[in-house]
Amino acid sequence: MNTREKILTTAAFFFQKNGYHVTGLNKIITESETPKGSLYYHFPNGKEELVTATIKLIGDTIQHYLEEELSKNSNPVQAIEEFILDIAQKFNEKDQENCFSINLLALETVSISESLRKTCIEVYDLWTDTYYQKLVDSGFSSEKAKELSLILQLMIEGAITISLIRNDTTMLVSAAEKIPILLDNK
Repeated sequence: MNTREKILTTAAFFFQKNGYHVTGLNKIITESETPKGSLYYHFPNGKEELVTATIKLIGDTIQHYLEEELSKNSNPVQAIEEFILDIAQKFNEKDQENCFSINLLALETVSISESLRKTCIEVYDLWTDTYYQKLVDSGFSSEKAKELSLILQLMIEGAITISLIRNDTTMLVSAAEKIPILLDNK
């Protein structure tokens, strides 16, 4: 792992665990075991640039995971159900600091920076487009897939957020159970 990757990986962990405002750059430098100059070399505009890169990293990681999971089953109902249940299982197996979403980081940062708000929108749109493509590839009309992909995004992200807050997976399991109803007819 190169220095930039070490900094980003460490930043992603601490921004998810402690939040944007609590996580200081010195903590990231110390924990990533990188020189202070390296952080400013790779992120010359400071913390905001680092958070932007972190949101993109988390977004890309989740995007790759989402595409991989949805490609395992040609049936969109089963693929999306299994994806949500897999998130629930991973939630139970690992510390919650592991990235399942950018929700909490997004909520904390969008009001402080237009650039961060736009980065979050890009990530959410990327995920919504992935659901859209899965539905279109499965025979849904473009119009119906557009509507349903947005609902899927809202439902899954909401279930993740509530699961984090409650420290249980009831909402994720409930969301998975509703997928057959939501995607009942094309």
